[in-house]
Amino acid sequence: MNTISGNLLLKNSAYNFAGSIAPLFVALFTIPFLVKGLGEEKFGILSLAWVVIGYFSLFDFGIGRTLTKIVAEKIGLEEIGEIPGLFWTALFLMFLISSIGSIVLLFGSPYLVINIFNISKEYQEQSIYTFYALALSIPIVTTTAGLRGVLEAYQKFGMINLLRSILGVFTFVGPLICLIFTNDLFVIVLVLSLFRLIIWIFFYLECKKLNSIRNAEIKIVRNLIKPILKTSTWMSISNLIGPIILYVDRFLIGALISAVAVTYYTTPYEVVTKLLIIPSALASVLFPAISSNYKTNPEYTNKLFSKSVKSIFIILFPIVLIISTFANEGLNIWLGKNFASSSTLVLQLFAIGIFLNSLAFFPFTYLQSIGRPDITAKIHLFELPLYLILMWYFIPKLGIKGAALVWLIRIFIDTSLLFYFTQKVFQKKTEVEFRINSNLIFVLFSLIVVISTIFISGMTFKLLFIVTVLLTFSIVVWKKILEPEDLSFIFSKIKSS
Repeated sequence: MNTISGNLLLKNSAYNFAGSIAPLFVALFTIPFLVKGLGEEKFGILSLAWVVIGYFSLFDFGIGRTLTKIVAEKIGLEEIGEIPGLFWTALFLMFLISSIGSIVLLFGSPYLVINIFNISKEYQEQSIYTFYALALSIPIVTTTAGLRGVLEAYQKFGMINLLRSILGVFTFVGPLICLIFTNDLFVIVLVLSLFRLIIWIFFYLECKKLNSIRNAEIKIVRNLIKPILKTSTWMSISNLIGPIILYVDRFLIGALISAVAVTYYTTPYEVVTKLLIIPSALASVLFPAISSNYKTNPEYTNKLFSKSVKSIFIILFPIVLIISTFANEGLNIWLGKNFASSSTLVLQLFAIGIFLNSLAFFPFTYLQSIGRPDITAKIHLFELPLYLILMWYFIPKLGIKGAALVWLIRIFIDTSLLFYFTQKVFQKKTEVEFRINSNLIFVLFSLIVVISTIFISGMTFKLLFIVTVLLTFSIVVWKKILEPEDLSFIFSKIKSS
């Protein structure tokens, strides 16, 4: 049994959060300058480029996630001698499969730019070369995820997030520096790709420091290929379909409306989705902990799950409430009246969806960590055709607001299904009560409150609404949601600080 103490859980989650918060603040300050320096259409193209690399970086057949799970299990079972073979075999498979994705994008770039995206002829040639540069970087990005996965299994979250934060900051600062010399998108993306290679080298050197890998022979173990692929098959379906669901809205907006509309849609999305770094910071720490303990200590895993959902709910509700309430004012100050007019409702719908999606991180993580990625994959398979049909229908009729509404509906369905199947699987495997049920009523009520902010206007009324809701929320959390052991932990931290 390899339980993680509360202090270590908090420490590792704090590392994850710190590794992601720097890019968030950098994005807030640099995006207006990037929009101004590149122009709305070229920034929309750059956004599409980020989407493409985000999707193809998951073109690893689920092996990266599987590697984290298996290595964590081997560490818990003290079977260290098997780790080098797993490491090199998995890395080889990831490189091989991602190279296929790279070739597909190389040959498909002209078609994407000319026939799929509504990019003006002035920028088509530049965009094609930009996508060529992206294609060449796919194996680098994919295998980096594998290297990071091994380090996560060893709880090396400090170094992981130092490198992640550097890369995340440069993703926004790099283009800004390039604008001093050129606004050519090909040059900008090429610089970003070269920097990713540098980060890959540092991740590799960190893996080589591990005792199990340091002096191990570089060897591909054929007998391990089948079990690795068997474990990763369903994960790969989620990895491939999930990003399609995540990014298809932007592609359809670019194809059915314009690249400019992508900018008005993507900018609020890129900002508000940065809130997901909070549940992501915790979920990545929970993954190896649940993998090691769900069979031998179900009460412990249930406790981890319940407290994680509760913590994220308490943290994110006030933030999402404030963002949705003052969406118009915030966009007006940040990007001007045009953005505020076009994107206020979009930002509010995204904020509501992120609140739900942040809670969904934990049933998703639980199901994958216990070896049931087939459930998450089947949910995605169910959602994909419905999502595509609704997007195709509503975007021409309602524009980017229709796309955001369909996105929110999909998030609600996804979250509901994940919690439902997690409860079913957990109670089937164990006799432990599924503890999260008692708090769902508070989540549903809070969701209604956030949705109501769409219909509120007037600064005075908004301020009064925020104060009243947050005061009520604080009282309910203190008296109804927090348990005695939660309060004891909070007071112990206050005394030690």
